[in-house]
Amino acid sequence: MIPTGRIVRVGSRESRLALVQTEIVIRLLKDRRPELEFEVVKIKTQGDKLLDVNLSDAGGKGVFVKEIEEALLAGSIDLAVHSMKDVPYELPEGLCIAAVTEREDPRDVLISRDKRRLLNLRPGARIGTSSLRRSVQLKALRPDLDIVPVRGNVPTRIRKMDDLELDGLVLAAAGIKRLGLEELIAEYFPPEVIVPAVGQGALAVEARKDDDILELAGLVSHKATEVAVRAERSFMRALGGSCRVPLGAFARVEGTVVTLVGMVEKNGSVCKGTMSGKLKEAEEIGLRLAERLGDSSDR
Repeated sequence: MIPTGRIVRVGSRESRLALVQTEIVIRLLKDRRPELEFEVVKIKTQGDKLLDVNLSDAGGKGVFVKEIEEALLAGSIDLAVHSMKDVPYELPEGLCIAAVTEREDPRDVLISRDKRRLLNLRPGARIGTSSLRRSVQLKALRPDLDIVPVRGNVPTRIRKMDDLELDGLVLAAAGIKRLGLEELIAEYFPPEVIVPAVGQGALAVEARKDDDILELAGLVSHKATEVAVRAERSFMRALGGSCRVPLGAFARVEGTVVTLVGMVEKNGSVCKGTMSGKLKEAEEIGLRLAERLGDSSDR
């Protein structure tokens, strides 16, 4: 039990969205332990510094969490809040995911001029995204699209629409909604059409394995989202998930059943599949679907 009067230090990236997400977690924690005090510790990550290169060239998924995890291991913070989709499958020795919050909208969305939908954009339309996962799925839907790499936080990317003469941007609905920019959305893509990133829409609370803070963090974990994310991350691990491998996964929990939709691109083809099973089989479902899609993409 965390004693009354202790200040819990919570590590966060410096972006507006990251700070909003950290405040969401702190509110959840204070709802359960109102007597505790919390301090946000802002940390600049490698991914925040290297804005002129693609994520796959900057070091992959870990570029948004590495410095924060180092602060956790050093004891300068007690908890860390990440977008779940930014967290690599392999965590540093001594750290664990202590909680997964209830998921926001998991879908990708299109922001476009005049709120045109994807299929109504002009031939050869310029679409901004630095995600290989989004790029290959967009090209499968519209082979004529010109995909333009765009990095930076959400407001920066939106501002770049004019600078780069883009017809549209594809972003995560969760971030747009958390920033209160929902009115900009022209189209929502169902998870079966553009499969989201693993963990998209959920927040991860990371902590040290041997810390008394684990019990506190566990109070804000959402069990259905936790199960869904386990299936998705198992799928990612089996396919060697990184920013260099275009893949996506989204799991939905209904009653005692978890259903996983997965996508991987290999040899120029986008392969998708679905698999369902019992909640306790979540990780096994991820492995089996990865094996099936991995085999089909090699043919």
